[in-house]
Amino acid sequence: MNSILSKLQHNYYEIFKVVLFVLAAAIIAWVSPKESIFKYEFQVGKPWNHNDLIAPFDFSIIKTEKQIEEEKATLLSTFQPYFSLNKEITESGLQQLKVNFDLAWELMKQDQTNEDSAKTIKFLTGLYNKIQDKGVIRYDPVIENKEPSYRIKIINDNEVKEASLGDFFDIRSAIDYALMRIKEKKSPDSSMMQMVISQSLLQNIFYAESKSNLEQKELLKGILPNQGLVQKGELIISTGELVTPEKYQELISLKNDYEKDLASSDAWMYVISGVIVLISMLFLVQLLFMRFVKTAFYDELKFVVLVLFTQLLFILLSDFIFEYYSDWSYMIPFALLPILISAFLDAGAAIVIYLITLILISFYAPNSFEFFLTQTVAGLIAIFSVRNLSKRADLFRGVVFVFLAYMVIYVGMLLAQEGSFEHFSIRMTGNLAVSATLIMLAFPLIFLYEKLFGIITQLTLLELSNTNNPLLRDLSVKAPGTFQHSLQVANLAAEALYEIGGDAQLARTGALYHDIGKMNNPLYFVENQTSGYNPHDELGFEESARIIISHVLDGIEMARKHQLPEKIIDFIRTHHGTRRVEYFYRLEKKLNPGMDIDQSEFTYHGPAPFSRETAVVMMADSVEAASRSLAQPDEQKISDLVDNIIKSLMDDGQFMNANITMKEISSVRKVLKRKLMNIHHARIAYPD
Repeated sequence: MNSILSKLQHNYYEIFKVVLFVLAAAIIAWVSPKESIFKYEFQVGKPWNHNDLIAPFDFSIIKTEKQIEEEKATLLSTFQPYFSLNKEITESGLQQLKVNFDLAWELMKQDQTNEDSAKTIKFLTGLYNKIQDKGVIRYDPVIENKEPSYRIKIINDNEVKEASLGDFFDIRSAIDYALMRIKEKKSPDSSMMQMVISQSLLQNIFYAESKSNLEQKELLKGILPNQGLVQKGELIISTGELVTPEKYQELISLKNDYEKDLASSDAWMYVISGVIVLISMLFLVQLLFMRFVKTAFYDELKFVVLVLFTQLLFILLSDFIFEYYSDWSYMIPFALLPILISAFLDAGAAIVIYLITLILISFYAPNSFEFFLTQTVAGLIAIFSVRNLSKRADLFRGVVFVFLAYMVIYVGMLLAQEGSFEHFSIRMTGNLAVSATLIMLAFPLIFLYEKLFGIITQLTLLELSNTNNPLLRDLSVKAPGTFQHSLQVANLAAEALYEIGGDAQLARTGALYHDIGKMNNPLYFVENQTSGYNPHDELGFEESARIIISHVLDGIEMARKHQLPEKIIDFIRTHHGTRRVEYFYRLEKKLNPGMDIDQSEFTYHGPAPFSRETAVVMMADSVEAASRSLAQPDEQKISDLVDNIIKSLMDDGQFMNANITMKEISSVRKVLKRKLMNIHHARIAYPD
């Protein structure tokens, strides 16, 4: 028992990672559909490659979307929209006519009798009622460009009657009719009457949208989703027979009924068990891939969490959209997933993880083969086109290439399945364009992931390596010699890592910041001394060593104050490793011969480099600083200098914890020699 507990205690980190994979598999199994998986694969235009298929039970044939849309269009073409007559408006218009008339009569006809006034208002009232009783219809898009014979339904109180558009006035024709009747009267008051009637006529027939929509829904309910019947024992399709659109509908109908029937039967437990086994196997493959192929990422828990979190995010989003908004299925930016993974891990890991995620989603994706093919090609194109995401143009290029890949696959599937462009869909093209465009979300998501998981990407490294960054700007002003030294170290380290295959951008950025601690006491470092004055002349050797060593701790403190990532701070704390400040140590020994010197007072606190990048920066920093002391640098002097310094670092055990090989150190040595000769313009030594 104690042995088991001891093993658990020592391997809890590994066990926790396995638990995370099991938990992710359980969540996906929980949200996955509980229907069985139809065991036959088929496509329109392809031969049936299975045995003869006999109907295992009676089932109805599902109508295609096109058939349903055609039936809807046919029904709606005969639909008569509803309009309502508003009598209150008619009455209010009549009252307004009387008010308008009284005002106009008082102003214009003061010399006429009340009898004349009564006759005129009676005429206008009768004309108004005649027009309003016929009805003045208000314009609505539903009757746009319709013929006068177009039939509508009029709601008058609780009575509904049919009518034609031509039976009613619109506001313009109503006014024209009124003006014509007034002219026919040839009254001296025509102008006044025309003005009054024009101001008083109102639209009193309006489109009853809610009633019309309700009736349309009731009408469309009559459309049945199925047509025809395939009886049990009937041959559906023979081996080698071409899957026509008609046969495809029979097969897809059987598939739907088969999955639903099995899910509702006693076999549903076996269905769920099968789904769990399949999902578990896929996650096991991913676990083994990361454990044995991408060990560097598996060893860090944050990468495991990042991968599983991203997979769950896309799978749960897909499940929700497939279930409730299936028309949006091809808008989901699946190609965004491998871009995110490759930004934090690498392209190889992104490809495998993306394919496993697509297989998991394909369990419940509509048209799973078409879905898997389309998204696989788009995702791979996204990885290859974006590569190292380091600037905005990379992502724009990715959007263009992914959209082109979508379109090529879409057109290819149309030709392979139907042999024509008859069903080419502008809507599908728009959905694919939206999916490709949403890849632009990579920028904000990468920023969010960096903050969430504490991982830096090439984008952040590029931002930090900008010499206009406030911290680097301060370094260039307060310690210009150190700044120039840092630039040289950054270039040397990056060139060496290009050669051996490390993260050159990480090393370049780390090298730029490795000596920022010198800003606190810039004159105590020889590269910043320009006047010949050296403040160390006034100090003891132990105190001088303490000031030199403190630039590492000061640098770490500055970096954390400015919220630099820990990966950059690693270069500050490791660039001197656990070495001694040899110059002052030797002077102290010389001053106190025979005495025991406390080496800890002259030793950097470390740690020693623990990665290929930090090891290379240590080498570049040491040889660049030492090369400045060469009086007349030539090929031999530089070569000896580099060999001696790197040998000294190796003898001190500074690379024991770094994943760098002797072969790689030898390559770095050659690069440093070549670059230093270029920097110092050293001539090649000619033979005697």
